Amino acid sequence: MIPAHLLPRSQRQRLEQAYRKTDYQVALPEHQVVFRIGEYDPVAEALLRRSLPVRREWAILTPCNPRSQEAAEELNSFYYHELRDALAGRDERWLQAINHDPSGSWPDEPGFLVADAETLWLHDLAARFHQNAFVAARLGEAPRLVWLV
Repeated sequence: MIPAHLLPRSQRQRLEQAYRKTDYQVALPEHQVVFRIGEYDPVAEALLRRSLPVRREWAILTPCNPRSQEAAEELNSFYYHELRDALAGRDERWLQAINHDPSGSWPDEPGFLVADAETLWLHDLAARFHQNAFVAARLGEAPRLVWLV
């Protein structure tokens, strides 16, 4: 598996297009909100802040399908539980999330929205699960794609 920064430009562009078309769904206690890269949604952000006290920023991580290669359901499930344990072990504030391809050509990827975590730790965690990128946003701004280099 090739790290994102070593991918041919055309392949990285295809991945970025796919990530930008993805719905990043977050399960709140009473609602579900959807975030999209490059699109600021103040209503979704307000609902998120009512459910999870986000002070500065949030990120959505999935451990599934390392390097954007479809993995067996059992492996993705194992990685999902490993990520959940890593979040719980640090007493991070988080909610369940699903990265959903509306076209249906890629399987849903369960993961987590994490509030106000250290950026370096998020990078390390995403790298641990061999992800190409993750989604992050500062309050008041559109979500962005954060590539791991």
